[in-house]
Amino acid sequence: MSNSPKPSKREATRKKVILAAIDCIYRDGFHAAHTNRIAEEAGYSWGVLQYHFGDKDGLLQAVIDYIFDDFTNTLETTELQGEGLQPRVRQLIDVLWKLFSRKEYRVSIAILRNAGKDESSSINGQKQLTRWAKKTSQLWHALFEDTIQEPRQSDTARHLLFATLRGMVDEINPRSVKTKKAVKLECDALSEAITYLLTRN
Repeated sequence: MSNSPKPSKREATRKKVILAAIDCIYRDGFHAAHTNRIAEEAGYSWGVLQYHFGDKDGLLQAVIDYIFDDFTNTLETTELQGEGLQPRVRQLIDVLWKLFSRKEYRVSIAILRNAGKDESSSINGQKQLTRWAKKTSQLWHALFEDTIQEPRQSDTARHLLFATLRGMVDEINPRSVKTKKAVKLECDALSEAITYLLTRN
């Protein structure tokens, strides 16, 4: 039985709107996901959204924060099993693949690519990406601190891992499914490359 405190009405309302925004942006696209449509999806009026988030930028920032917090929590609670480095790297790849394959990842990228580059928007896309990179770097070092010998090679391995997985996900149409066998082969090859970088003298 969970001992987590029951969310307040305010927290429940905010989460419902945030989840509705994620669904709308993923389904209809960033530009078609107007605040009125999001409000309707959530079952509230625009006034309720305005009360909780201020404006669309406030809502989009809340969506970004929600996705980032969920992403971070998943990595913080990840425990890599096994003695060898490559099996641990492979486990991390599986965790990250699942995260990057989710609709939340695509929505976060859509927001950062659009609102984050709009000069009239209060959302600073580069600032958000820098924040994410800093946090993932900290989590990476926490997971592999016992095996990292060359910091520069470790940073290169981390960058390659995240960039490759993002690229693999981005090439997949949301409506199509890449075969599990193809994904496994690519992830196996990536784990070998990352392990090589981390252990190379």
